[in-house]
Amino acid sequence: MDAKDLPITTLLDGAKQFIVPIFQRDYSWGTKQCLALWNDITRVGIDQNTKGHFLGSVVYIAAEENTADLTRWLLIDGQQRLTTLTLIMLALRSKLAENGEEPGEGGPTPEAIDDYYLRNRHGKGARRYKLHLRRTDHETLAALLDGKTPANGSSERIMENFQFLKDHVGNTDLQTVYDGIKKLIVVQVCLTRGQDDPQMIFESLNSTGLDLTPADLIRNLCCANSSTT
Repeated sequence: MDAKDLPITTLLDGAKQFIVPIFQRDYSWGTKQCLALWNDITRVGIDQNTKGHFLGSVVYIAAEENTADLTRWLLIDGQQRLTTLTLIMLALRSKLAENGEEPGEGGPTPEAIDDYYLRNRHGKGARRYKLHLRRTDHETLAALLDGKTPANGSSERIMENFQFLKDHVGNTDLQTVYDGIKKLIVVQVCLTRGQDDPQMIFESLNSTGLDLTPADLIRNLCCANSSTT
């Protein structure tokens, strides 16, 4: 196990993909949790004296199918935060493209946000996306990232939170949002395949978050072995 702190933007930058494994639950944050993260981002974005804000840990382990041009990781802890942050950056990308203004020095562009933090430029198929969620969550997020209208039966939680955050981004200075995102600090914890038990660590970490439902725990027990093979 290797742990170190770094900006969330550094974690996402580069040709990589974080995959939510089968034993995890679906995206479950509501607007209350989204608002708390949003308030943290705007608060540190405005305050020039604040150098960083601790977002929490992101725990992952190498997936078996990796290539020389794209590193894939199974995301053990951090799905809720990374998904919500992705929705915020997606809303920021959308608003920047809508405004069509040239950014100031160090300012964000929709192309840069897309290339650095949302999609892998040279990824093929599902590997195009930095974050790969489960089932309907993934289909909905992928459609939004590709600028398409999600199909019928889309993830209500993804859509509701995206619209909620898009409204907030639209009423806030975009440079402030971008500055706040860049100040978010995480502790990345890279587990060692064959030594660390990702399913056990997942249950331990999530015991202090939103409660796992009985269905979540049953799925964990049934699918832990298949998720790491």
